[in-house]
Amino acid sequence: MIYNPDLEIHLLRAFVAVAESRSFTRAASRLNRTQSAVSMQVRRLEQNLGKLLLTRNKGGVGLTDSGRIMLDYARQILKINDTVMAEIGDPEVKGRVRLGIPDDYAAYLLPMVLSGFGSLYPRISLEVCCELSVDLLRLLSDGEVDMAVTTRQPQSPGGEVIRREQLVWAEADGCRLHDEDPLPLALFPDGLCVFRESAIQALQAAGRRWRLVCSSRGLAGIRAVVASAMAITVVTKNTISPNMRIIRTAEGLPPLPGVEISLHVSASPANEAVTVFADYIRQSLKNG
Repeated sequence: MIYNPDLEIHLLRAFVAVAESRSFTRAASRLNRTQSAVSMQVRRLEQNLGKLLLTRNKGGVGLTDSGRIMLDYARQILKINDTVMAEIGDPEVKGRVRLGIPDDYAAYLLPMVLSGFGSLYPRISLEVCCELSVDLLRLLSDGEVDMAVTTRQPQSPGGEVIRREQLVWAEADGCRLHDEDPLPLALFPDGLCVFRESAIQALQAAGRRWRLVCSSRGLAGIRAVVASAMAITVVTKNTISPNMRIIRTAEGLPPLPGVEISLHVSASPANEAVTVFADYIRQSLKNG
């Protein structure tokens, strides 16, 4: 292998993306590059260092001892690089962005976005409005938010699909409410959420009886009822609470579909910060 004393930023970025996602495919999606391009960049970095950084096998991608050391340094270098580019290299972008997003997505998805955004664009301020997806589209139409991340609804299919998530049945950890007949449910009100529609359609198709224990516009209310072992609900797989467990199909409940998450942006952005943040969301949340 050929040793090169200079580290290239784009090679480090590719390596960190693969190391953090443990997948060349997911890293390529995150970087908006082809898988072969990302693989080539990692190989070039390994050649420059004269060390093997990643293990590649059918089980996925892992880190070698050198890779674990390199990952820490690479993150530090990228952080310094991004800070310098935000402060000196790039034209200064500043302004307020009003983001609408359901509260469960805010808890799960926003950390993916904000972990690097603040250092890149320290002069962009963010206001977050948490509401149901149908309400967020109205707020966007009324000009009360600049953009909205929503669950794509059958009655409002617009927006740009940026992510897909799997719906699952969930109940309090340690209980077996899924065995009850009729099935006790905690759901959003009728007509407001594709989660409810998907759950009821699946139960009806399976011939399973159900009863509504709790109807709430707020996710906190639904999760409280579920945590109290009064009902089961439907959430996306990645937003399951620590005190809940996923009810598997083998336990007798019908399978649920996936849902699409869409990004809606104002047709007339208030400032450049809105456009910059929208682009950052697309790249940060994209999963195919």
